[in-house]
Amino acid sequence: MMIQDIMPHKLHNAFQRKEARRENLCFTFKKGKLLTRKRENGSIGLPAFEQLGGDFEVWSKKAVYAFSIDDEPMFLLLEKDFDGKLPEDLSYRELHSLYQAEQRWETLAGVTAGHLNRWYEEHLYCGCCGSGMEFSDKERAMVCPACGNVQYPRISPVVMAAVTDEDRLLVTRYAGRPYKGLALIAGFVEIGESLEEALRREVMEEVGLQVKELRYFASQPWGFSDSVISGFFAKLDGSGDIRLDRDELSEAVWLSRDEIPAQNTGVSITAEMIEAFRTGRIKD
Repeated sequence: MMIQDIMPHKLHNAFQRKEARRENLCFTFKKGKLLTRKRENGSIGLPAFEQLGGDFEVWSKKAVYAFSIDDEPMFLLLEKDFDGKLPEDLSYRELHSLYQAEQRWETLAGVTAGHLNRWYEEHLYCGCCGSGMEFSDKERAMVCPACGNVQYPRISPVVMAAVTDEDRLLVTRYAGRPYKGLALIAGFVEIGESLEEALRREVMEEVGLQVKELRYFASQPWGFSDSVISGFFAKLDGSGDIRLDRDELSEAVWLSRDEIPAQNTGVSITAEMIEAFRTGRIKD
């Protein structure tokens, strides 16, 4: 399971025009942190408008429809539009705190809202003429009333490579990032590249290896980086001697299936791919 696997619930992300109600969930951010609510049982959840305190009538007019989970519409209130005094059970937290949310759909909802929030905040002004942008009432877009420039949400393609050599998997650790667990080679697709070309380039740049026989595994929306990740398994082609790019990685090693620790799946495609190899679901 990955972050988007929220069955039996379903994310409905098509654009709609909806008016906010007091009981609807509301996402609002401050310096990248999401406003969350601490429940009586200690779990972290998402607040509704009626739990924010303050003037609902003002905020409801500024709120933007984000998406629905099942039949429940959810709204986004931009940071510039929210300045209320917070009740004691509300606080801003890093998005990763939603990994411990009581409901799986809350994690997907919060991360997806973060993706939308960054896009809206970055498009308050037109990049062509500098005028203030307006919300489209027809589609998910920001429109410049002065020059007609239209901007749609940015989704950046990322490739992820699980490189195998018979009973070995190449695992890495990032350099200079908070996450210190096992990782796989990954990177953004450049202009003019196919997914396959990007994967071969990233593997060569980060560890100096050639790969062949790429096999698609799965994809994952990853709102933390405004991206969608396409995961592939690829066989080593030639020498397995690693030439490490230390600007990107602190470590890259070959591990046999028996040497790979069990992964905490349920969120990332990285853990899903490593675990699929460790357990033998994916063979070289």
